[in-house]
Amino acid sequence: MTDGQPTTGRQWFGPRLEALGAAHAAVALEQLPHFNDHLPDGDWQVDVEASVFTQGGVDVHMAPLGTFGTDGSWLWAWANPHMHPPGSARLAASLALREIGERDDIPELVTPRLELAEFTDPRMAAERLCLTAMGVLGGRGYAGVTADTGARFYMLVNDPAVPVAGFDPVTLPRMLTQAIGVFPHDHRATAANYLGRHGFAGGFSTEGDVLVGERPDCAVRVEFDAHDRISGISIQPRTASAPA
Repeated sequence: MTDGQPTTGRQWFGPRLEALGAAHAAVALEQLPHFNDHLPDGDWQVDVEASVFTQGGVDVHMAPLGTFGTDGSWLWAWANPHMHPPGSARLAASLALREIGERDDIPELVTPRLELAEFTDPRMAAERLCLTAMGVLGGRGYAGVTADTGARFYMLVNDPAVPVAGFDPVTLPRMLTQAIGVFPHDHRATAANYLGRHGFAGGFSTEGDVLVGERPDCAVRVEFDAHDRISGISIQPRTASAPA
C-alpha cells in the first residue's frame, strides 16, 4: 500500500521465463550461501576488462550479465557495446542466455532493454533475472554492485574456487519452499530439476501427483495437490548393508 492506495504494477515475467526460473530456482538459491560465504565482507572492486570481481581481498572470475539503471531499466551486457565491445570474451554468459532465449522463444532474454520500472518491485525483477541466469548457466553465484552513478552492475560468478553446494536432506524442504516463493508458477519443474541436479533417478507417478527420486543414500517423495502445488515432502534415508 502507498498513501492508502493499492500498489500496482507487474508481478511476473512472461510464462516461458517464469517456467525457466522455476526449474532452476532451488539449485541457485541453495548455491548462493556458499558463494556469499566464500567472499568476506569488505571493500569491493570490479575489473571489467579482466572479468574479475574483488571483495574483502578475495578475487573471483566473473562475467557481466547486465546493468540495472536508476530509471528501472535493465540492459543486457551483450546490448551495451560502450561497456562491452562486441566480440569480448566476457560476453559469453550473456550471449549464452540470448541463445537460450532464441531457441526457446523467451522474449526477455533476447530483448536488449527491459523496462523493469513496470514491475511493482523493479529491483526484485532484476534479481530474479540474475537468479535465473545463475541457475541456467550453472554459475557459482551472482553479485550486484552499485556504481557512483547509482546504477547496479550485475555479474555471474563462474569461478571454480567457489565451493559447490551438495545435497542436504535436512534442508531439502526449505530449498523447495524458498524456490517456489520466488518462482511460484511451476512446482513440478522446481522439484524435478532440483532432484535431477543432485543425481536422483525416478519420475512422476502415472497419475502425475507424486514425484519419486532415488539415489543410493536416500529416496525422496514429493506430493502435489489438485492445483499442481507441492503438498508434501518426505525423505527416506538408506543405510548401507552390513558386511557379511
